[in-house]
Amino acid sequence: MDPTTTAIITSLATNYFTHFSAPAIESFFKKVFNIKPSLENDLKKASKPEDFERIFNEAVGVIDAQANTGTIEVDKTFLEALRGIRFDHQHGQVNINGSIIQAPILQTGGTGSGRTEIFESNLKSNGTEIKMGKGCGIIMNGNAQIRQN
Repeated sequence: MDPTTTAIITSLATNYFTHFSAPAIESFFKKVFNIKPSLENDLKKASKPEDFERIFNEAVGVIDAQANTGTIEVDKTFLEALRGIRFDHQHGQVNINGSIIQAPILQTGGTGSGRTEIFESNLKSNGTEIKMGKGCGIIMNGNAQIRQN
C-alpha cells in the first residue's frame, strides 16, 4: 500500500474506529483492496464525508473467508453481508453447521485440494435458498463450488 493510502486509513482508524488498532484497520483494507482495487483509488480521491461513507459501506459489504491450510468453523451462527459472502476452503477445510448464511451473492466450496462441509444450515442469496434440515448436508472437495445469486 502506498503512503497516501496508509495515511488515509490511519486517519480513518483514528477518527472512525476507536476500538480497533490502526494496523488492524490497515490489514482489513489491504484485503479489501486486493478484492476490489478500484476502492483504493476511490479512497485517495475522496474529499467529503459521503465519499468515505460510500467506500466504507462497499468495503464492509463483502465477507471473504479463505482457509488456506487451516480450518474455518461457522457453528450455530447468523452471518449476513450487504453484497456478498465467499468461503474458499483452498487447501484447508470450511465447516458450516447449524447456521444461517445470507447475502445477495453467496459462494461456498473452494479452490485447491480442500474440503467444505455444510450441515443443517440455510444458505440464502437474492435468488436462491438452500435449506438443510436435521441430518442433511453438502460436502464439496477440491474445486467444487456452489454459487448462489
